Amino acid sequence: MIRFAASILAALSLAACSGDPDFAEGGDLVTLYGDISTVDRGPVDAVTEPLFRAYGIEFDAACVMPFASLADMDQHTIRVAYPMGGEMRTFSGPLLRDVLAVAGPEGDTLTITALDGYQRDIELARINDHDVILAIRMDGQALNIGGFGPAMIVWPRESDDALAGTDDSDWVWGVFAIEVN
Repeated sequence: MIRFAASILAALSLAACSGDPDFAEGGDLVTLYGDISTVDRGPVDAVTEPLFRAYGIEFDAACVMPFASLADMDQHTIRVAYPMGGEMRTFSGPLLRDVLAVAGPEGDTLTITALDGYQRDIELARINDHDVILAIRMDGQALNIGGFGPAMIVWPRESDDALAGTDDSDWVWGVFAIEVN
């Protein structure tokens, strides 16, 4: 599966370098699916969406978030040491709860899937209790595939006393799919 994922990432990187404006401006960065009330796309196509198939992600309907839609939402900035104890970085993007609101979540847990196969379950209440962002930029630059992109869950542990000292377990980078359970 790692070799397959590496092939997909290589193809995405080549497409991004091609100068194709549809990839840069219209490609869906994050797909929200599961127990949601607002959808704007149909089921997974096993032929044209092999990454979903590789990770066992299946859905009949979903809500997709292209870069432009995420960039058009109110942007929030978090300045924080990442990884924990590392260099101070500035992350920006919409609040994750605002992104989720677009899809109308009806469940209480999120399963966040990253390009490297990492999955993390996070209670929706935690997202709603803190100003967590779905970062699309770091230090002013778009998050890229091969780095922390296409999107990253960033917690305000430097400015939210309740999060002080928390580790990086819930800092999912390479986010491309979020299931609401």
